[in-house]
Amino acid sequence: MPVDKPYLESLEGAAGRTDAIIGWARYLGETFGTTDALNCLRYYEDLGWISPLVREQMISYLRGLSLDEIHNRRYDEPTTLEYPLESLSGTLFATHAQSLEYISEIRGDDIEEHVMAARMAERRVDRRIDDDADDGGSPSEMVRVIRDGARH
Repeated sequence: MPVDKPYLESLEGAAGRTDAIIGWARYLGETFGTTDALNCLRYYEDLGWISPLVREQMISYLRGLSLDEIHNRRYDEPTTLEYPLESLSGTLFATHAQSLEYISEIRGDDIEEHVMAARMAERRVDRRIDDDADDGGSPSEMVRVIRDGARH
């Protein structure tokens, strides 16, 4: 399921998703503060998550935040995510995963679909590795044989 980059081209086509846009701006401001929120937007642009236009549009939203909406918590506090990104809760990527969830919602996309596709691909790879292990040819199988041989 390839996705063209940038993932989110513009906020203008997001009619009806204004709550998500404002929610994302507040999230960035509260989580990172103004300067680091701007750095995050640049990072997301570099990753191809957003276009330069979206970065500029989000800067306008960040400028509209009140002082109460800017940097109420620390970036390094654990972020708890809900399904389908819950496995990233408490990790260093969790705060950015929350942004990706907002970006997906603004785009009108279902991030759950992408997560499920990635999990299915991971299972296929694991299955292939397990099949290779039956032949004794996988790296993990070789490590086990070497380790077990060293014990005897």
